[in-house]
Amino acid sequence: MLKKAGDRAAWLLLRAAWALLRSAGPKASRRALEGIGGALMILDRRHRAVVEDNLAIAFPQMDRVVRDSVVTASFRNWGRIGAEAVDCDALIGAAREDPAWKSVAAAVAEGLAQGRGLLLLTAHIGNFELLARIFGSTVAPVAVFHRSLGIVEIDRFLIEERRRCGVATLGRGAAVRDALRILGAGGCVAVPLDQNQRQGRGIFVDVLGQQACTSTMLARLSMTSSAPVLPVFAIWNDGGTSPFIGELIGAPPRQPPGTRDLVLRSLTERYAAEIDRVVRRFPHQWNWAHRRWKTRPPGVEPAL
Repeated sequence: MLKKAGDRAAWLLLRAAWALLRSAGPKASRRALEGIGGALMILDRRHRAVVEDNLAIAFPQMDRVVRDSVVTASFRNWGRIGAEAVDCDALIGAAREDPAWKSVAAAVAEGLAQGRGLLLLTAHIGNFELLARIFGSTVAPVAVFHRSLGIVEIDRFLIEERRRCGVATLGRGAAVRDALRILGAGGCVAVPLDQNQRQGRGIFVDVLGQQACTSTMLARLSMTSSAPVLPVFAIWNDGGTSPFIGELIGAPPRQPPGTRDLVLRSLTERYAAEIDRVVRRFPHQWNWAHRRWKTRPPGVEPAL
């Protein structure tokens, strides 16, 4: 009973905040939410410690001044993500005229021309939520995997906001089967590959110099469907969200029996390297608040 009341209160608060921010305009809402994010950096000691620990793992030689600026950006970024979600219609409209997004459309057309659908490798960098909505609205319909927030009304709202922007949501259960169906019909499926996996749910590959448990889902989808993989990330550039794309990664040819695990590892390492390249170039924009190295290889001490 108390949970339902709390969930309802959270939903009503979101609706009220959404309406208020829309009436305030994009500049004011961004200043307000980035300011709230900055305040949380001071108040939320637990997540600040996670950000600092992760930076020490990935960049042990990073200058303290630079590290502090990344910590601050990590919290303010969440406010910016929220502000851009409120103002996404205008941002999508601007993206339609952006040559960078036209380049994405050309790369996607090349991948889809193989007739196997297209997998998008992405990560929680820049405004990854806006990335899906711009892509779905201006390039091609896309499906994304979604982990429930635990509040039915908010989940429903988020899914509907995505749907009207050409973004389908794949939940638990039949998500992999649905992804294969979409690929088989020549569609696009996005897979973020920068989240920690529990022991036995992934394999350990190098991530920013440390072994990290990483999902093999993207590799398995590519191997099963023969769909190529296009790295696509969202980067804040000159006050707006721009795409950052890599080279198309073809699906592997059919392998002899007994080599499946080797191919899965090789592909996953390749994908992880693409994410590394982007994070090293834009460290202020990655989600450092996630415990990426929480799961450790058997017999290996925690990274920190």
